[in-house]
Amino acid sequence: MRISTNLYFTTLNQRLSDQHSKISELQTQLATGKKAVTASMDSEAAMASLRMNSVIEDQNNYKSTLQNVDGQLRQEESLVSAMHKISDRIKELSIIGASDTYSAEDKKMISTEVAQYKLQLLAFANSKDENDNFFFSGSQKSTQPYSMAADGAVSYQGDETAIFVDIGANEKIQVNTIGDEVLANVTRTAANGSTSKITAFTMLDDFVTALNSNDTENISRAMAEAESFSEVLLKKQVELGMSQNSIANRVDIIDEKTLVYKDLLSNVADTDYSEAITKLSAQMLALEAAQSTFAKVSQLTLFDYI
Repeated sequence: MRISTNLYFTTLNQRLSDQHSKISELQTQLATGKKAVTASMDSEAAMASLRMNSVIEDQNNYKSTLQNVDGQLRQEESLVSAMHKISDRIKELSIIGASDTYSAEDKKMISTEVAQYKLQLLAFANSKDENDNFFFSGSQKSTQPYSMAADGAVSYQGDETAIFVDIGANEKIQVNTIGDEVLANVTRTAANGSTSKITAFTMLDDFVTALNSNDTENISRAMAEAESFSEVLLKKQVELGMSQNSIANRVDIIDEKTLVYKDLLSNVADTDYSEAITKLSAQMLALEAAQSTFAKVSQLTLFDYI
């Protein structure tokens, strides 16, 4: 009989302990708003929450990287746009210079303006970002891409390495600009019809020389070369714009994916308050019943069983 009584007391104690644990768990859920406050409460839900939180964090990091790349591309596009304005102005000046309306002295004045545009173009080509990296030196970010010698000749110091980043399945974009890709791609047509590639700086130097010497033929040649330079710059602007669009589309996808995972996480982790309160009420009633039973049994003595 003693053994049976002890076993009964032990069982009742265990039931009371279980009820207290369940009530404590429900009270914690209501206080925190989370189902799985610790892994021991609901290991499967906790693991799912950890996985989804990890995915959300990865997506946020990915988005931040893409936004940084987008900022880089926007700055490059702004610089290329500024170069394009110079090429447009050079076309205008070549048309003016080729006109018989202007005297040789007038053309020398025009050459002064053209020489200033060369310096502006050089400044744009040697621009740096907020991290002190050069935009147009290829992969040699710390190397100034263009240097000008004492005689005015400009040479490229960067490399020809294009850097790509993955922005999605089978989708990459170039995130750097090779200086000579835009500044050493001007088409020059010789008198015999053959063509070659020259730099924009050479084009401007030769245009200045032609204006100072009132060389009408080479002044007219500058018109065609400025047009060629404009086309190169316009093509680069389009490429940069398309890359920005690709990034914007990818960021939209990331936002949608993150929203889906947050919804899933909410379903896994967040407490249904109505359900939790109902369960808590039921557990409280069960606890009261267990406590009542325990109290009654505790009042019994060994003589009640004899």
